[in-house]
Amino acid sequence: MNGKEFVKISKLEITFLVDLVALAGFLSNPIFYSKSILLLPLLVAGSLGSMSAAFFNNLYDMDIDSSMKRTSYRTGIVNKSTYWRLFAYGIIMLVASILIAYFAINPLTALFIFLGFLSYVFLYTIFLKRRTTWNIVIGGIAGSFPAFAGWAAVSNAVSPTAAFIAFLVFLWTPTHFWSLATGNAEDYQSAKIPMLPAVVGTQKSSRYIIANTAILFVYSMLPIFIREINVGPAYYVMAVVLGLVLLYYTILPVRSGFSKQSYRKAFHFSNYYLMVLLVAICLVNFIH
Repeated sequence: MNGKEFVKISKLEITFLVDLVALAGFLSNPIFYSKSILLLPLLVAGSLGSMSAAFFNNLYDMDIDSSMKRTSYRTGIVNKSTYWRLFAYGIIMLVASILIAYFAINPLTALFIFLGFLSYVFLYTIFLKRRTTWNIVIGGIAGSFPAFAGWAAVSNAVSPTAAFIAFLVFLWTPTHFWSLATGNAEDYQSAKIPMLPAVVGTQKSSRYIIANTAILFVYSMLPIFIREINVGPAYYVMAVVLGLVLLYYTILPVRSGFSKQSYRKAFHFSNYYLMVLLVAICLVNFIH
């Protein structure tokens, strides 16, 4: 397996997001300065755990990749001849992730990283993905655990701030993934995966996306009313502005006749939405 193939099946874009969520949890902790030395092992452990989960996700979905245009490229990388080698890589990365977090940081951080792995591989990939349209809704919890891991790396505890960031990612996930899946509904139908857009159709999916985004927007305002959530002034401005723009992009498909291009725009902007909000949260203890 060469470098390009590794990048493709380790889903580095997801790893980047996982690290950014963990970074937001870490830097939003007011006492992170005293534990700044732990940031590197946190990011290394989180990255290895995320890439390991991606490997096992690809291995489990090996039988359906050829049915989907979006993932058909994986058949040349993940197949019967490479299965056990990739399985071994996944195990090595997972074990290394947990050991680094456990011994270099603390057991609670290791637990949250491991729960993130379990929820993505077992809850989402194995149990939910092929069984229910709620797959990405419930399975989205996998993206929440890095926030807890980041805070726990500093304080060996949980907090309202970590819980807020975790649930923000949880609520963002359906808007993000349904926008992607609506533009690729035929793929999921071919593979017989009950992703919401492939089951209920494009127009009804749009209503769900808009409704979820409205809930996400309202939830993102929660720190205004709960002082214990430490996100800072930059976050408040970005949450309002980006939240309204994200609502616009999720309404755009309805106004454009449900074109695939409009769903792609919503999908891509949802990436910017979450990244900018997380960066704003990371700055909370730097802006006074």
